[in-house]
Amino acid sequence: MIISFNQPAFIPWGGFFARLLRSDRMVLLDSTLLAQGFTFVNRNRLKGPEGEVWISVPLKRKGRGRQEIKDLEIYEKERWRKKFLSTLRHYYGHSIYFESVFEEIRSAANQPDVRFLSLALALLEILKAKLGIDRETVLQSSTGISGKGVSLLVSIAKELRADEVILPYGSEKAVESSRFEIQGIKVRELRYLPPQYPQFWGGFLPNLSSLDLLLCCGFEGRSVIEKGSRFGGSD
Repeated sequence: MIISFNQPAFIPWGGFFARLLRSDRMVLLDSTLLAQGFTFVNRNRLKGPEGEVWISVPLKRKGRGRQEIKDLEIYEKERWRKKFLSTLRHYYGHSIYFESVFEEIRSAANQPDVRFLSLALALLEILKAKLGIDRETVLQSSTGISGKGVSLLVSIAKELRADEVILPYGSEKAVESSRFEIQGIKVRELRYLPPQYPQFWGGFLPNLSSLDLLLCCGFEGRSVIEKGSRFGGSD
């Protein structure tokens, strides 16, 4: 069993899917706290004629203190939904892949559920299906395991009987690999260097949401992700 980890994320970038493709399961850390500063949990980048377009999901924060991701709620969801869908049509409406993808995204955004996690998971399933990625995702909350840092990851890996975990390249600075290894769990680091692909609106911009990749390349977006993935520091 090969597993990887990531916090739930709004329309995540290609590196997320690169690790998912190399895993049997990815554990979505929904019982972890939302970062107080900048985070990609509720925001990501698309592209317009002027360059990067940041799309953020507004969250209810007032009086709620630090919140676990699974408890986050969208602030003024209806207003946000209209702006999000309008933005997608404005910048990507000319894509040959747009209509089929947009209808599913609109359906996900129209759900009455105001929980951020419900939206993030619905959009994730759309991206997985359109990119042909059939790997399983598991919510941390479904395992009943809590904690933080590497101790949390090791506990989850043991619970799922993992033989191997895949971590993002460079994470050895924050994660003690030996903590896995003494449990008999192999650690591999996956490097993702986004390859260029045809984009709308001028020159190539790396590290955008995979939604840009999907609307530019369709199903072929998966091969782009695979091309950019390497274990360790290999080129």
